[in-house]
Amino acid sequence: MGIDGRLFPVSAAPQKRGAAAGELAIMDDWYPIQVKQSEKVGRPDIDQFEAVMTREERQRGFFVAFGYTADAEQECAAFHKKSGRIIKLIAVQEILDEQHVQKM
Repeated sequence: MGIDGRLFPVSAAPQKRGAAAGELAIMDDWYPIQVKQSEKVGRPDIDQFEAVMTREERQRGFFVAFGYTADAEQECAAFHKKSGRIIKLIAVQEILDEQHVQKM
């Protein structure tokens, strides 16, 4: 489907529909995640991720890679401007950074 995973926020935890029914309702609240093992992700990869976000009707997505080209960053900004959707670019170094990890 063009994504590597889904991130479910805490608000998407199953909730009981009714005490008598004992049924759980799983909310359709999730964010797509794409991970690339390349040194620099370019615009074509972002274009493909945009297509997935549009198809899946997601408002926010996360893209993880070692680095990004200026064209990739510009495309994310343009996508946000025209659609209101956000692609958060995350560099692997950010994840490994000790100060960033302590904020999690």
